[in-house]
Amino acid sequence: MSLERRLSIVSLALAGLALGAYSHAQGSASDSQASSPGTADQTFLREAASDGATEVALGQLAMQHAQSRPAKEMAQHLVTDHRKANDELSGIAMRKHVEIAARPEAEALAKEKSWGSGASYDQAYAQAMIKDHRQAIALFSKATESKDPDIQQFAQATLPVLKQHLSMAEALAKGGEAPASTSPGAANP
Repeated sequence: MSLERRLSIVSLALAGLALGAYSHAQGSASDSQASSPGTADQTFLREAASDGATEVALGQLAMQHAQSRPAKEMAQHLVTDHRKANDELSGIAMRKHVEIAARPEAEALAKEKSWGSGASYDQAYAQAMIKDHRQAIALFSKATESKDPDIQQFAQATLPVLKQHLSMAEALAKGGEAPASTSPGAANP
């Protein structure tokens, strides 16, 4: 085979490889654009990640500082549930190429220092969880209408557990024991 023919074959092979790589890159770019969530969904992912990290941090503090057994048990329950949901949320964000910073809100942590001690701490923790979970329920309710099926499913599965957390906090605020988990099959936030 002549040198000229060999060079032609090599040139054709390289051109084919380059075209294949270009086509693959274009396909990957359109795939990631198709699965990239809209602005509202990205905002949901970021807010839910921050809120979840805050709930874990406040729960850990409450496990150390709360006086009553029901407050400590509720804190442990919320920490466990929110860690699980945070892990799931991180996976969704990663698959959707959305950067999230799962850091607790500094303002919420600063307020925790003013909750006092003993029964007043327990009451302040319960009130904070009522406020936080009402806001989370509103956020997740809106996300159940997402056009992104992963985000919609996550929000739908998490919403009942958030409502359970709200019920637990309301019971604790009234001086009762927080009800135990009633939704074993649901995703836990």
